[in-house]
Amino acid sequence: MAEIDLVTGPAEEPVSVSDMLLQLGMGTVSDPTLSAQLSAQLGGYIAAARQACEEWCRRVFITQTWLFRLNGFPGIDWRYNWNGYPAIRIPYAPLQSIYSVQYVDASGAVQSLPRDTSYGSSSSAYGYQLLRGSDTQCGVLISAWARPWPPTRMVASNVMIKFRAGYGGPASASMQAGSGVLAGPLFNPDDAPVMAGETGTAVTVPGAGPSSADLVTTVASVDANGQATLAAKASQTVADAQAWIGQSVPPAIVQAIKFLAQFYYEQGSVVDQPLPRVVTALLAPYFNGES
Repeated sequence: MAEIDLVTGPAEEPVSVSDMLLQLGMGTVSDPTLSAQLSAQLGGYIAAARQACEEWCRRVFITQTWLFRLNGFPGIDWRYNWNGYPAIRIPYAPLQSIYSVQYVDASGAVQSLPRDTSYGSSSSAYGYQLLRGSDTQCGVLISAWARPWPPTRMVASNVMIKFRAGYGGPASASMQAGSGVLAGPLFNPDDAPVMAGETGTAVTVPGAGPSSADLVTTVASVDANGQATLAAKASQTVADAQAWIGQSVPPAIVQAIKFLAQFYYEQGSVVDQPLPRVVTALLAPYFNGES
């Protein structure tokens, strides 16, 4: 049995109220009271449409933090027995990083399980390896090579995995000209390349590039305090810029949310109404069948 709880929701929606006004063919509403009421109504429809699209896709769009709770580590799954390990599949894609993996040990104490990047050559008794997944596949945790999962006390939710998922999201950030240090948003070491073949988290900092253009780069490293150094240095000094951490939400998903929010606006409350075909057609390439 598993449960999943939202810790931190998206900082913004993939579609703005202004986007929806254009989608609906509306202009500016001059009456401030009516404008505020319409904005609140459309904002509610946008959030409902985004959540419905996320549920259909089995993924999340704008960066969110979740807590995944299990009643124990997985036992041997005979489908994977030849590999020698059972896996934990993280429910939502695309996975950005694992904040922590904790468990209640046999004595009742909460322990943190470290990530093993040594493929079993370290002296750590227990650990996990991360298969980050992709845009279309969920992330996977497996136990450290040649080691089982640690024993746990038989209590509810004795395994707790806190993770961040989504294409990307906004964050206030500052940079000094000639420096690659990104001040503001905090990261954890899993956000940076750890092993060959992994790529860093994408970062866009408005105004920090040449001639005050956007600085588009990736995270190169993260220190013990969670401060990131980017792969490219800033050309201009910026303070409290509205940076974007991660990839952009695919345009097809954004359009699907617009169509569904428009459907909600035009149809009102509809019970047991399936998603319109145009919405599911746009979302189909992003369906996460691995959950």
